Amino acid sequence: MACARQLGADARGGTGLSHLALRWEGRNVEAEVELRGPRAVLAREGRRIEAEVQRVDDWVEVRSGDRVARCGAVVTSRGVWVALDGRSFFLERVHRDAAAPDGAPATDEIRAPMTGRVVAVAARAGEGAREGDLLLTIEAMKMEFRLTAPEDGMVAEVLCAEGDRVELGQLLVRLKPGGST
Repeated sequence: MACARQLGADARGGTGLSHLALRWEGRNVEAEVELRGPRAVLAREGRRIEAEVQRVDDWVEVRSGDRVARCGAVVTSRGVWVALDGRSFFLERVHRDAAAPDGAPATDEIRAPMTGRVVAVAARAGEGAREGDLLLTIEAMKMEFRLTAPEDGMVAEVLCAEGDRVELGQLLVRLKPGGST
């Protein structure tokens, strides 16, 4: 929600209503986002979520009810990368009438959710990984971010090593889905 202005919100005087049309994992996702200063309201498929959104250094903190989530978000010309709960997501910007998904990121690719340094690599090529297993840890600005397997599978290749500097969106681990441990 914090990136709504950059994704096309019409923000006059701190208030704006925007229709977002994005694609995630090959599915179109549409929502209305209304920004009122630090408050944001997301409406999608008959549900409304109200949250307080605040930038804290390089992170975005989202408070909704009792839940507080801290995420990283970077807007690019194609969409927005979001890092949340040990996973990274790419939400591709699409036109409302876009039909078929083209070039949607694969779920078997683990990409860097931020620019940082690899501090630990737990994944090994050829080994199995269960959903939620730690693959590697990245550090940025004294904060660690743990990247985990999004589903059961086999580690096909590891494309980084401890100590490597990585850039946002860089491919780090490739998984072969389905081959559980």
